[in-house]
Amino acid sequence: MKVDLWLAKLDELTDVDESLLSDEEQIRADRFIHQNFKDHFIKRRSILRQLLSKYLAVKPNEIVINQTKLGKPYVANTDEKIFFNTSYSKDHVLYGFSKDAEIGVDIEFLDAEIEAELISNHFFGSDEISLIRSSVGKTKSEAFFRLWCIKEAYIKLVGKGLTFPLDQVLVTNTMNKPFLTVPSHTDSNRTEILECRFLDVVPNFGIGVVVHGKELEIQYREYTFEG
Repeated sequence: MKVDLWLAKLDELTDVDESLLSDEEQIRADRFIHQNFKDHFIKRRSILRQLLSKYLAVKPNEIVINQTKLGKPYVANTDEKIFFNTSYSKDHVLYGFSKDAEIGVDIEFLDAEIEAELISNHFFGSDEISLIRSSVGKTKSEAFFRLWCIKEAYIKLVGKGLTFPLDQVLVTNTMNKPFLTVPSHTDSNRTEILECRFLDVVPNFGIGVVVHGKELEIQYREYTFEG
């Protein structure tokens, strides 16, 4: 299955078409007190609309974006199938799109000073905690963010937020080709097997991708207003 990833660096993008936003998005933008936060929000939503328009026969300003009860975004005014997800860290925004199946993405700034052991004790499984504790130096933070990005991407996939216990989202073979298993929602004796990836294609940032499907093929691009 094919997944397109687009990365936008908001501080490097000066031109933005605010008119693409819906009335509801304009209201949300106006609630920001700090201008930089407002500008980032407008850019994130405008870019999302422009990218969605590349996949759909709908103009960017005509796209209607709704959310499920679990917070998963979807396009409400088209019969064309498109699954998408977004994540942002600092001024970096990641957009993931698939025509094939649900997708979750996460991008995180790789903070070398992260309290990896402290956080993992609250959110990770026992084997994952052991990996963090046994790692030293830069490898400790790298192991942490590999686990965290994939877990967060799964949460974004299902749309349950941090109410879903991350210690049940189990990642193995973390430092090589990660493998993800999650208890089945319908049968407690079964596990859900998904395809996941960790990418380090952006300096100082880590990317997690999780999908329902097999033979994952990822195409990564950086966004410009010219597309």
